[in-house]
Amino acid sequence: MKSFLTLKSVDEVLSLVETGAPLPAERVPLDECAGRRLAADFLSPEDLPGFARSTVDGYAVRARDVFGAQEGSPALLECVGDCPMGRAPDFSLGEGQTARILTGGMLPEGADCVVMVEYSRPAGERLVELIRSQAPGDHVLERDEDASAGSVLIAEGTYLRSQEIGLLAALGQSEVLVSRRPRVSIISTGDEVVPFTQKPAPGQVRDVNSHSLAALCRSAGAEVRLEGLVRDDMAALEAAVRDALSRADVVLLSGGSSAGMRDHTVDIFRAMPEGRLLVHGVAISPGKPFILARSGAVWLMGLPGHVSSALVCARVFLLPLLRRLQGGRENIAPGVTAVLSRAVASAQGRRDYIRVRLSRNGNGWEAEPVTAPSGLISGLVAADALVVCPENSEGLYAGQEVFALLLE
Repeated sequence: MKSFLTLKSVDEVLSLVETGAPLPAERVPLDECAGRRLAADFLSPEDLPGFARSTVDGYAVRARDVFGAQEGSPALLECVGDCPMGRAPDFSLGEGQTARILTGGMLPEGADCVVMVEYSRPAGERLVELIRSQAPGDHVLERDEDASAGSVLIAEGTYLRSQEIGLLAALGQSEVLVSRRPRVSIISTGDEVVPFTQKPAPGQVRDVNSHSLAALCRSAGAEVRLEGLVRDDMAALEAAVRDALSRADVVLLSGGSSAGMRDHTVDIFRAMPEGRLLVHGVAISPGKPFILARSGAVWLMGLPGHVSSALVCARVFLLPLLRRLQGGRENIAPGVTAVLSRAVASAQGRRDYIRVRLSRNGNGWEAEPVTAPSGLISGLVAADALVVCPENSEGLYAGQEVFALLLE
């Protein structure tokens, strides 16, 4: 039976995507964890740095011994030694005593702060004058200031950046529990599409979608398999999708934007084991023919054949899904606030994603709309960001402040 196109809103589709459950966890060597998502809360196994250490070069003291010290009334203390780097001092400070210490050195027992070397002067023999009053804890990192044993240091789902890797290294973590990378299979369709390495004959075009979508997926942390080109033949497409199910968490079918082929995609997705059609068309521009389905735990997406439409849909719907599958909870896209350089018309009832070129002026960022058909990749190449025109608007006006979603 013919499937009828019933448009869903962008928010309705995103709410379906947000039901995606994180993939199983795996242990990965620390130096391979950058860009991965933590699969469980990480609790600190110990205090960090584990000892009180100085943050400056100077003199370790008891705060009470330098109380009120100043240029005209210095505190006169006995220097009883040096704090060695890389090991614990073998002495302690008593009343009226101090010790030389370098940045990163361990405070001796009895000391509770450090006076910077700039506020010291020799006074003969082992005596030193200190001309700055300090409070307990001044210029000191306490033993658990970076991390306290048993505390949650990094929350589940956190995207691991260089700073998180550094913290894990500081705590001796050779392996880290992260969510498995999503496996994405990409099938490109169309009788007119040929491999990008082939010279197209008249009426043919090179396969752009497979490679641009693969790059986008890899940038989002996914493992990608290009399943190749399939002709606009329902039996061949069904066989390709069914074959991809066994090795994918997400199957992307790019193409089939015509009404007849769109119906084929819907029928194919429904015919998969435990096939459920979730979305058949979205109130979005570009990308109205977007299709979303499930085959058991595998997500199926039918993307438009026009490259700009396919990539916009992928950014709006696929990237949040890949983030969810890796345990990410946030839904924040990087962007900047800009002023629109000229007016842009829109149709009410759909959400428009407008390509813009960003430039700096004396007042901040300016967003210049880029006009290009959805079948041209050059329109996205020329753009730096996407500006959203909401469903209840007839357009955006020149000089309007907008949020520009960066195309990274």
